[in-house]
Amino acid sequence: MPSPELPALCVLLLVFCPQAVALAWIDGREHRLPNRRVALLTGSTAAALGLLAVLRPDLRSPLGTAAVLALVCAVAGIGVALLAPQLIGMGDAKTAPVVVLMSATLGPYVLVAAVLGVLLLAGAAGAAAWAVTRRADARFAVGPVLLAGPFLGLLASPLVAVALGSSAA
Repeated sequence: MPSPELPALCVLLLVFCPQAVALAWIDGREHRLPNRRVALLTGSTAAALGLLAVLRPDLRSPLGTAAVLALVCAVAGIGVALLAPQLIGMGDAKTAPVVVLMSATLGPYVLVAAVLGVLLLAGAAGAAAWAVTRRADARFAVGPVLLAGPFLGLLASPLVAVALGSSAA
């Protein structure tokens, strides 16, 4: 399994992480992801990765792929949030693309592990909310789980690599 590039890890830790923690805190308290904060996270992460593409031509192809996946995620997420708002909040739909961008930049196994990790953790949080409230419509903040995606992906990517048959896991 190829390990994530050090510059991408630096973007994760120095640019993405501090803002993701702040957004997760806000969403946990207020159940909202402010547009201005989400835009700052998305813009600064994209700018840092764009600079990385300028400085490291060998990373342009994976970064381009990550950008396309993030755009597809944006269109799909915002479309679902508009058509079926009970399924996903608009803040979560606007935050998901930067999570996909960062996770995909760290590698394909990280992206798959991030998606699986977010789904499992969100499902567990939903089950816990249901168990506590005994209401099928119990709401909980998905933002903190979503924003943890790249970190969940890094943790679980070796398992995904083995599951997908990578010989260098």
